[in-house]
Amino acid sequence: MPVTTVEQRRSQVLRLAAKQAMELPLHSTGFWFHSDVRDNYYFATHLFAYTAGGAEDWVEYRRIEGMELAAGMLQRILQLQDRDPSSRTYGHWPLHLGEDPSAAKPHPLPVELMGCLLILFYERYGQRLPPIIKKEVDEALLHLYRSPVYRHPLQNLTHHEAKHTAQKLLLGHLFQDASLLREGLSHTARILEHLERFGFKEYGCLPWHWHWIQAFTCVWELVQDEEAKNLTERMLEKLWKLRAKAYLAGAWTGARSRVWPHDAPKDTNTAHDYIQFGDFPAPASFPRLEGAALFTYEVSEAVRRSAAAAPQPQEIKRSIRFAEAGGHTESEAHTSLYRTDAYALGGIWERREEYDNEQVRWALSLPLGGEAAQAGVNQLTFFHPGAGYRPGDTRHASRYGEVLFHRGIVMELWDIPSGDTEAADFLIGCLPKGEWCFTPRSGSGVLDSGVYVSFHLLHGYRTAEEPDRVSVLSPLSDGRGGLVLEVLHAKEAAALGVRHADEWARYLEQQAAPLWASDGAGLLSVSYTAQDGSRLFLELANGQLKNRSLDSTSPDLQAYPLF
Repeated sequence: MPVTTVEQRRSQVLRLAAKQAMELPLHSTGFWFHSDVRDNYYFATHLFAYTAGGAEDWVEYRRIEGMELAAGMLQRILQLQDRDPSSRTYGHWPLHLGEDPSAAKPHPLPVELMGCLLILFYERYGQRLPPIIKKEVDEALLHLYRSPVYRHPLQNLTHHEAKHTAQKLLLGHLFQDASLLREGLSHTARILEHLERFGFKEYGCLPWHWHWIQAFTCVWELVQDEEAKNLTERMLEKLWKLRAKAYLAGAWTGARSRVWPHDAPKDTNTAHDYIQFGDFPAPASFPRLEGAALFTYEVSEAVRRSAAAAPQPQEIKRSIRFAEAGGHTESEAHTSLYRTDAYALGGIWERREEYDNEQVRWALSLPLGGEAAQAGVNQLTFFHPGAGYRPGDTRHASRYGEVLFHRGIVMELWDIPSGDTEAADFLIGCLPKGEWCFTPRSGSGVLDSGVYVSFHLLHGYRTAEEPDRVSVLSPLSDGRGGLVLEVLHAKEAAALGVRHADEWARYLEQQAAPLWASDGAGLLSVSYTAQDGSRLFLELANGQLKNRSLDSTSPDLQAYPLF
């Protein structure tokens, strides 16, 4: 049967997740994973849901084996909860299990999303659970309700508080606690008002954007209160619209405040997108399964239209005010994204020191169904490595660098102060697989037979062919470096008489290269004339932004809307 509807794709993901669960090797402790207790829970609930639903493509003995495996896994997980009311970690589960899970210490993170999903799972499948397992879930939820784990005030308006708020609503519903339900409603309304007034500070934040969506989807699925339904519908519409604006056939595009290795330089946490949009191949595995196939919620038609590949390129600009719950604005930032049906390029103008230094300042993203994404990574980026950087990891940029964005162009300059003796003396680049041609200071490539890329570096570079990418290393000179990247759609290239990689390389040989300027007085600049005739200029003075302009006009960041 063709997989064409949201429900069919949800069933497909449930089946694939259950199959993966059955194939996971078990440790002697009885757990699949020792690194994160939550992964055991996510796969166990999907396996149980699939087998409880009949597992029609499995023989009966395999279905029973799967249900027993899932139930046993759930029991082991639930028994790790701290159920001592006098304990400081009452209600919590451990995160890292180690080789002796019974000795693992409770941690504040697992209960946040796992608690929301446990309530959803209990309401859906509680009556199908073996009595001993149902009793374990009953006790776990009662201890969760009695504990203080979700009783936090609104302060920072992050994914943590979103999940705490959702739990207030879910537990208020489950235990018929009208006071707790009212508190959850009040917090949800305040969060919505804050997003509408200040924007969404966790821009492109993965997997935490999904945590927002999943937590409030659990509420939407279960809580019957009319006000709760209305608030969560508004919340989910807003969150999914933000996601849709950064969407390109399964890829997250543009800047991201936090990102894990499984999403950079290739998007692999794709189950939610696949279920809702289905415009790229089904995921083969689930590095972050969470509650992917347990929801019935479907995005609105407006969200689908926003996520769909537009026939004409779109420039998507957004401002963000970083404010606490009280309204005090610490700073502002501005994102810019140029999205076509073949690629998206963009990022954030301001360098920010996000948590764990995981900001992705900018990236070129390709659709997940394309040739490059099938062969390896689907993101292209250059950066100066900073705190936390490890070879092969395209996150953890340094605090240096200034950018200029214009449609399919990114320009960036770096001038590292001589006093920073620990700073890296090189730039890192990551290129997707494609037809590449390299010259001493420039490169050109064709990706997915429809995306034409050129880059120019201030200094030379060397490349290394990796299994999933082409890695680039470009040395700095006196702490200085620079990049000009331009991307054209196949239609734009064809208008220039270019239809394949060799023609693209020959065409670029005839074009004027960027004009770099550097002096001993602290000035560093680059001028570039784009293929459409636009004139771009970026200049630093002693490492600080002095001038950036497009056709002699500075970008008006204050005109960027919140949404």
